[in-house]
Amino acid sequence: MALIALLVYAETLVPGPTFGDWAEMQFIPAQLGIPHPTGYPLYVLLGKAFSLLPIGSLAIRAELLSAAAAAASAGACVLIAMRLGVRPILAMAAALTLAVTGEMWLEATYSEMNTLHLLLMAAVIHRALVWRAERRDRDLLIGALLAGLSLSNHLLAATVVPIVILFVIVDARARLFERPILLAQAALLFGLGLVPYVFIPLRALAGPASIYGRFLTWDGFSTLVTGADFRRDMHFTSGASLAIAWRDVPNVLAQLQARSDVVFVIGGLVGGAIELVRDRWVALMLGLIVAANIFFFANYVGDLDHYLLITWLIFALGLAVAAESLLGWLERRLPNLAEEPGPAILAFVLPIVIGVNNWSTYDESQNHTGDDFATAIYAELPPDAVLLSYWDALTNLSYAHCIEGQRPDVALRAFDDAARIVCDPVTESLEAVARERPLFALFVTSSEVDELRGSFDLVAGPRLALPYGRRTLDHSGILYRLTPKAAADGSPPAPPGPA
Repeated sequence: MALIALLVYAETLVPGPTFGDWAEMQFIPAQLGIPHPTGYPLYVLLGKAFSLLPIGSLAIRAELLSAAAAAASAGACVLIAMRLGVRPILAMAAALTLAVTGEMWLEATYSEMNTLHLLLMAAVIHRALVWRAERRDRDLLIGALLAGLSLSNHLLAATVVPIVILFVIVDARARLFERPILLAQAALLFGLGLVPYVFIPLRALAGPASIYGRFLTWDGFSTLVTGADFRRDMHFTSGASLAIAWRDVPNVLAQLQARSDVVFVIGGLVGGAIELVRDRWVALMLGLIVAANIFFFANYVGDLDHYLLITWLIFALGLAVAAESLLGWLERRLPNLAEEPGPAILAFVLPIVIGVNNWSTYDESQNHTGDDFATAIYAELPPDAVLLSYWDALTNLSYAHCIEGQRPDVALRAFDDAARIVCDPVTESLEAVARERPLFALFVTSSEVDELRGSFDLVAGPRLALPYGRRTLDHSGILYRLTPKAAADGSPPAPPGPA
């Protein structure tokens, strides 16, 4: 199933640069840079390894990491479902169904750390089930290492790892009392899994200090890895947070159905109920993980759909359990049915139907929006221009400029002088830049443009289609030429560079 999923994903990858975080992850890991919070050091290191593959463009290699992790997650789904008593063929059908659901497919074709997060969460859950079944100390220790590694990739793992640890400790309490050294060993291996975070200060030491120096201080490092800049969007401790999560449950279920099928949703719910009767320990652990996942999703921004990937996985497991229970029920009443492969094979109808319905929506192989955007923007800029812009546009333009070599005469600039996504940062003041080179600004929001009006006259150019927080050009903004205002003594501004 993992191989089938990988082939599907490889066929439908985005062929070029994208926008925002997705574009950043197409080239920052290859440069061993430090990306946006929370740093994602494990993903960066693996991304660097994938960037060395002699396959296609740098963007394609980065996306292959997402595709490989998503395909491996489908394989892990098979292993977990079999641990829940599901026969292999039904486990594979459920895993393939997961692979072709919309959110999974979408994340597999774009470069980001989300599918790696899902793979590590699946591995942690699987290891907990292996421990419970076989009671080998090594499985506790492997699980601890995986837990640490998962946090080195994405702090969203903090919504899953503590729950699994709690259930494992309760289940393993007799063994832990018998061999308390296991706790110390597990803690050491958990810490070993966090070692990738050492990459951040080591990379900062390599400089340049103007860009990376902040990460050599504890304040700078902790601000990055804890996502402190995003806390304004986190509402986990508000009195209404539980109510917000509860009210969002129907929306989550509707999203699952819209990107898969009603059978997937109903099967997942029914399978969860069956598992609660069969094995309360497993059902409660998985149920709490889903609850924590939805709580975090609903109370942090509320539209980061990829944060629900672990819920997709658990619904697929529920679907597998429901299919096993239904087929087992039929076989007990029709004994001859147990000798026929046909009924089990029919389980593959669901992933085929979902996959066919989703192909046109999630096939990104002809999506050249990112290439066209970069070409359109650069066509509007005169020689030697400097463009001041925002995150979603800059990441795309930086890939085209820094990696593909488009417009080597142009320089990109963010409001943050130490932006880590531009390869030739212009650190002089904007006023100084405008006296030497043509200076332009391109933003979606008027507030960012308004900040420039005190120092510059803004000459409006064309209105262009722009990205803003999404993978598409769903907003627009005006490309402005910035000319310095006359000095207070009445003298004219210095002439700009060539236009």
